[in-house]
Amino acid sequence: MKVLFISGSPRKKSNTDYLLNYMQQQIGGEIIKISDYAVEPCKSCWACLKMGTCVINDDMKTVIIPKILKADAMVLGSPVYFNNVTAQLKAFIDRTWSLRGKLRNKIGGTVVVSRKYGAEAAIMAINSFFLKHDMIIANRGISGVAFNSDDIKDDLESLEAATKLTTRILELEAISDKLKRKDA
Repeated sequence: MKVLFISGSPRKKSNTDYLLNYMQQQIGGEIIKISDYAVEPCKSCWACLKMGTCVINDDMKTVIIPKILKADAMVLGSPVYFNNVTAQLKAFIDRTWSLRGKLRNKIGGTVVVSRKYGAEAAIMAINSFFLKHDMIIANRGISGVAFNSDDIKDDLESLEAATKLTTRILELEAISDKLKRKDA
């Protein structure tokens, strides 16, 4: 199973990254930190409608999108900024418009870290992304509570939720494999 963890946190060694790494240790996969790549915002040029691909030639197109297309599951993570996902994750989300129809039935997982408020809107933004692409949402999502560096390590509830999310992703992958074998 190929799992891609996407971190929308601009901070190095962030609480969001800690949860994504925690999950990756359980399930495997690759972590991409958007702030480490050149990802321009969508220009709403609609050229992808004619070309079948985004025309912005940056790391999103040349590095990240090929990994997304090969992944069986994606876990998107973000700290909560102004009751929503970060600008980095929003740019990522917007740039996937060129992938309409290509992410169907991939598994999606949500991880957000907030300071006790705003998590629900960020979770809804990520889960809406999954629904827009006809992806399978693994569960409601993880809502960690942290602010200072390493605070998330003390949020035992979010660590338990991360384990439950990895378990659910594996369950969904097993169901998907079973259905694929049945159809073959």
